Amino acid sequence: MTEYLDRSPHLARLRELAWGDSLPPSLLFVGPEGSGKEACALELAAHAICDEEGRAGAAGAKLRRLAHPDLYYTCPVERTLTRDAYRALLDAKAAEPLARVKQPGSAILPIGDREDPGLVSVRAIRRFVQAPPFEGRRKVVIVGDAHRMNRQAANALLKTLEEPPPSVLLCLCTHQPHLLPATIPSRCARVKVPAFSEAEVARHLTAQHGVEALEASRLAAVAGGNARRALDLVDEQSREIASWADLVLGQLWADRPGELCAATERIAKSQAPAGAKTSGRSGSKRRSGASTDSSLSASRDVGMRFLDFLMADLILLARIDHGIEVEASIRQSLPDPAGVDSRGLALSIGRLQRARGDLARNLNVGLVLMQSLLEVRDRLHPASGQSAH
Repeated sequence: MTEYLDRSPHLARLRELAWGDSLPPSLLFVGPEGSGKEACALELAAHAICDEEGRAGAAGAKLRRLAHPDLYYTCPVERTLTRDAYRALLDAKAAEPLARVKQPGSAILPIGDREDPGLVSVRAIRRFVQAPPFEGRRKVVIVGDAHRMNRQAANALLKTLEEPPPSVLLCLCTHQPHLLPATIPSRCARVKVPAFSEAEVARHLTAQHGVEALEASRLAAVAGGNARRALDLVDEQSREIASWADLVLGQLWADRPGELCAATERIAKSQAPAGAKTSGRSGSKRRSGASTDSSLSASRDVGMRFLDFLMADLILLARIDHGIEVEASIRQSLPDPAGVDSRGLALSIGRLQRARGDLARNLNVGLVLMQSLLEVRDRLHPASGQSAH
């Protein structure tokens, strides 16, 4: 996934328009979360700013580092963002354009102070585009998660969209265009960005982040084509949580409700269940019994990631049960789906999806995990009778 504009004919057409200086002044990149909208915009910016010779030289290197004077990348950030933190944000985005920007969920793109707009604001954008290009053919502004502008900021940006300065390209990126004021999309040419397939996400994790193929396939299944979500899971704690899901899957398959309840109680407290292995299917080294932050928000995050991994395995098992081809190494790492009720397998996936939604709505972590997993056990083994909930 290195040439993002080659993913569809209409994206490739943007590159041709950039070469011919025929791009519309404002583009709205729309697609599912984690579909690479910002990566497409960054690649397009290189073609809009530099010719082929420039992209191959020093200007191209500056563009790849997001350090070119004619490129301004911005996104929702916390109000206290320092210059060093902003540079670190740009370095992280340059290193992995598909990753989520690590900022609080409450961060917004503000209008900015009139006299001192700050590092990131709509008034900073307006100030940037008012000057002519410094060394390239055009100036390019890229706004990630544009739907997180407040109303005042959106109205201020509208003035620039209505009367764009010459030699300026504005690229807004969003997976929630309905949250933008209707006047914003109406002033932009809409660019549809398709979701990644699980195979594309898995290949990227392996090629760019050294994730072993089996683990990459599992992470891709968890993410369901959302590259942001997959990259969120490429860390040691997620690998540890994946090993907990391995253990619980075995308990569900073997119909051991006592062990299942004990494991669930510990997971709800962000603690490794008894018997959890220190290495998962990827064979990568993990800390034994990793203990995580026990705060409520942390345990909720752990619970949601645990459900993600468990759902991914059940989805893969359902595919095998329906005769859908699954990579041999993945199939060998999973139990035999013939050992459980086929209809119950499908119902179990839906039950865990509802449980994840319950956690997102701030319901009690321990109760949600315990009730959902006992119900899954009943659905996988209906002959065993109903569990005492």
